[in-house]
Amino acid sequence: MGFFNNVSRAKALLVFAIWFGLNPLNSYAQRQIRGKVFTPESHLGHNHDEGEHEGEAEYVPLPGATVIWKGTTVGTMTDLFGFFKLPVMSEGDTLQISMIGFETVGIVYTDWDYMDIPLEQGVILESAVVEVKQATTLISLLDPLNIQQLNRKELAKAACCNLSEAFETNASVDASFTDAITGTKQIKMLGLDGKYTQILVDNLPGPRGLNVVQGLSFIPGPWIDAIAISKGTGSVSGGYESITGQINVAMRNPENAEPLHINLFVSGDGRIEWNHVSSHQVNRKWSTALLTHAELGTRLNDRNDDGFLDTPLKRDIVLRNEWKLRGDRGMRGEYSISSVHMDKLAGQKAAYDGVDKPFDRLQFYLDSTLPDPNPWTAATEIIRYEASAKTGFVFPGQAWKSIGSQFFASTHNQKHKFGNRSYNGTENYFRANVLYSSIINNTDHKFTTGLSYVYDDFNEIGTWAAEYNEWYADIDTLARTEIVPGGFFEYTWTANDRLVVVAGLRGDLHNMYGAFASPRIHARYSLAEEISLKIVAGRGFRTANVMMEQLGSWASNRRWDISGELEPEVATNVGFNFVSKFILNSRDASISLDGYWTEFENRIIVDLWQPEYIKIYNSNSDKSYSKTLQLEFDWSAHRRLDIRAAYRWVDAQTEYSDLLPQGETMRDPFVATHRAFTQWSYASREGKEGQQTRVDATLQWIGNQSLPQPLESASDIDFHPAESPAFTQLNLQVSQTLPGALELYVGVENLLNVKQDSPIVGAAYPDEFNRNFDASLVYGPIFGRMTYAGLRWTLGEKKG
Repeated sequence: MGFFNNVSRAKALLVFAIWFGLNPLNSYAQRQIRGKVFTPESHLGHNHDEGEHEGEAEYVPLPGATVIWKGTTVGTMTDLFGFFKLPVMSEGDTLQISMIGFETVGIVYTDWDYMDIPLEQGVILESAVVEVKQATTLISLLDPLNIQQLNRKELAKAACCNLSEAFETNASVDASFTDAITGTKQIKMLGLDGKYTQILVDNLPGPRGLNVVQGLSFIPGPWIDAIAISKGTGSVSGGYESITGQINVAMRNPENAEPLHINLFVSGDGRIEWNHVSSHQVNRKWSTALLTHAELGTRLNDRNDDGFLDTPLKRDIVLRNEWKLRGDRGMRGEYSISSVHMDKLAGQKAAYDGVDKPFDRLQFYLDSTLPDPNPWTAATEIIRYEASAKTGFVFPGQAWKSIGSQFFASTHNQKHKFGNRSYNGTENYFRANVLYSSIINNTDHKFTTGLSYVYDDFNEIGTWAAEYNEWYADIDTLARTEIVPGGFFEYTWTANDRLVVVAGLRGDLHNMYGAFASPRIHARYSLAEEISLKIVAGRGFRTANVMMEQLGSWASNRRWDISGELEPEVATNVGFNFVSKFILNSRDASISLDGYWTEFENRIIVDLWQPEYIKIYNSNSDKSYSKTLQLEFDWSAHRRLDIRAAYRWVDAQTEYSDLLPQGETMRDPFVATHRAFTQWSYASREGKEGQQTRVDATLQWIGNQSLPQPLESASDIDFHPAESPAFTQLNLQVSQTLPGALELYVGVENLLNVKQDSPIVGAAYPDEFNRNFDASLVYGPIFGRMTYAGLRWTLGEKKG
């Protein structure tokens, strides 16, 4: 309780002042649709030699065409380039397009955002051939939250084997390796580790707690329908843990999945994957989806000849079953169960040479109580189960009023052993949410309120060989049980089409740390019809699990030193986002600029700057912060070509009390101050039977990163720089859709074959892994160029 009484009151008052000071003068601007009206050039009397345009017709825009919602006075005329935009009506309404000398066309609206509409001259149309193109990444001008939506087509531009690899084509989220041993990837957002980003799966708790790092690999890419990336603190209904952002993963489910989808994948490192999604309509009310994933990697890869595997041996299986209820009179339900079993082996190649079934030795590596003899090995086993239930009721005739409940439970068991260090951790987690949504007088004043309850039971045991033990006997077991009841209220004020404010406040009572308030605010102001400015301010807190969150440090002989009882991390995040959508060379384009400042009131410092040690302690100073600026440009340069480019600047600093005079800070390690990104996507014209060729290229430039230092080595082989060199990564993928709903894809990751020199410090001394051994100082690729291939086969159309 005393901890929360001593946090910075000034920041809390600032957020409350913003929250209560804004006036309720806002409303959601009505959603708009866009389109282009044109005619084939041949209909205007122009002829071209056969094949001159590679089989594609030439189109001429039609300025001055009338576009109107049939039966209303809501309409417009196309501009000089044939483009129009209109407020959205309701699904099923007819959009009527007419022009003198051309036949009138009527199109039934079915929730599309953009449509190309051809008009024929002087003939009667039985039907119009309409080409619909939806952007693969969307940024809403109207939502007060700064949310970037990635759909299935965006995820298909790269291998995207799991969630940790799903951001290869996105500039807002970074993915990097935790160490040079396990092949585990972690994400960063706004210059801070992924543990500060709240990850949800279908708006329920996702990877967190003991699952916060490894859990990203348990969500297969082919299972994902869409990803929503929200920068800044999220909605209060999602909980108190969001600090730098919120990522919600929408899974394929009975309502949006095809009857059958299969994805097979094989990569140049010897990894083979199977992914499957199938949906079934059981009866009028109930439908279900089954999702399966299996992965196997048994090839021994050591391209840099340092004696260690560049990629781990791995086998896993992940299963998920979801049921959906569409009951009568507004009743809805979603219920799911899932399970994970993963085994992983890594370390020196000599340990596995000539071994036919290496996983048969997994338990031996995990259970051995003796210091691990040479060769050095690393072994991991994870068994996890999850269950969830969401039930909602929408009041008949009152679509704005609903009540719902969310329940989620999981059990997580993990063992790993790195050399002579072992870990055994368990977590039993339960979360309940009850929500009620309604209005005050009218729909200009909406609110959502509710109660939540969290039960989180942890038990972690870490053991080390005596010569490397700085872990005190009374805290070598980290165990705690968190019980956190809470409540929240979120209010949306709407009054006109320019200003929208969503203000929320939640309060939680932690059984160990006392009461905590999380005020948050999101606001959107439309400077013009296609220009919006958004701001966000909020506060969040989280409890740390340092042994699991610092997974990479296990792959070293650094001595752990945890000072005192670790208190919750508390931070305030303030940011803005500016978005402008416009027409460039007759094609849609947009530019986005955002900036965020995250400042900690208390932070768990992970100090890697002292060679030989990993020191972990509380810092109640407000000198730990991260500032980011990002500029992104999107342009549909051609019907067949989309271009995206981005640049990000990060200033992440921390005050290390054991190293610096009070008030001075140091640059955070493994964070590039400058980063640039561009992606080019080409898609050929779709054939009569769906044939299409797509080419996607992603180029990233990562600037210098500050690096901790190991002990000085007597050999140049172990040279480790204090700052990483800048490097460039290029990924390329070619996809071919064939008749019969079959799609083949091949690709190359890290085409330029960039590799980090000597990623494992001490690897040159296999006979004596002394205190200098460190495989956690990874800043870039290890494996080098990697090819992959796969196929996707889909039976039936996507639902929803």
